[in-house]
Amino acid sequence: MAIRIDMEALRSEAGPAVCAEADALLAAGQPEVVLSADGGASGVVRADGQPPCEAWAGVTADGFTTECDCPAVGEWCAHVVALVAAALRDGFEWSSTAASSSAVGQETKVARLMEIVGELPAQRVALLLAEHAATDRVLETRLLTYAGKLGPLTDAELADARRMIADLASQATSGDRWDLHDVEKAGRAIVEEVQVLVQRPATEGLLEVVEQAARAWDSIAVHLWDAWETYEEEPAEIGGALRDAHVHLCEQLQPDPDELAARLAEIIKAAEVDSCLDEPHDYLPVLGRQRVKALQQIHRAG
Repeated sequence: MAIRIDMEALRSEAGPAVCAEADALLAAGQPEVVLSADGGASGVVRADGQPPCEAWAGVTADGFTTECDCPAVGEWCAHVVALVAAALRDGFEWSSTAASSSAVGQETKVARLMEIVGELPAQRVALLLAEHAATDRVLETRLLTYAGKLGPLTDAELADARRMIADLASQATSGDRWDLHDVEKAGRAIVEEVQVLVQRPATEGLLEVVEQAARAWDSIAVHLWDAWETYEEEPAEIGGALRDAHVHLCEQLQPDPDELAARLAEIIKAAEVDSCLDEPHDYLPVLGRQRVKALQQIHRAG
């Protein structure tokens, strides 16, 4: 559910000194990019002579919740206030289901590694990250997006993505000499492209591309379902990755639940066998129980 934010009340709570610093950051164009993350707003804020700070702000049933890398004490720092102000300026749609990554908890191994990273020189961490990103398209795109070097996909980029996905699906079964391995290979290629794309800021256009990818996979996965003795796990694995990407985008964008339910119903009904998006319970946070039950009825009727 989208909600409204009272910026004046927020500024009053943060205090004049913090707000003055936040206004200076805003005047300097910080943060450059506001991203949707975990139901709230996220952005990297840079100030002259200081290391960049990643700020996050969201709204829960208990009110505002915030996070920032800076050492400031208290809920409100200048980075968070600047982020919220920039988000409101850009028309950001706040969700009442926000939960930061730390709020839901980090896995033990990740938490331990984060402590180790904190002990390393910043340049060494940057080198390790850059080396890994150079060989991982998903990480590279995420890194560039976080750094503000990549914004939302343009209309031209969205069109290119649609063509690529359509071509991958079409070529998998074209000609007389294709085999089931070609279908699996195409599915994994579609997943890779989608996982790269969803590192960019979430938009309705990107959501539509992922839904096209789901339809494309549904159209060719039927060949693997028919050969279930050989390809027992691959259809669900590939389809599950596409569904995860779609659910993640839906949680970020919070689309109109009735419109989303209608699109899901259409995709599910269009699939010759099982659609990769036909797991209604995964969409519970964005659809609500009644719409999920309605989609489950479609599955049973099929």
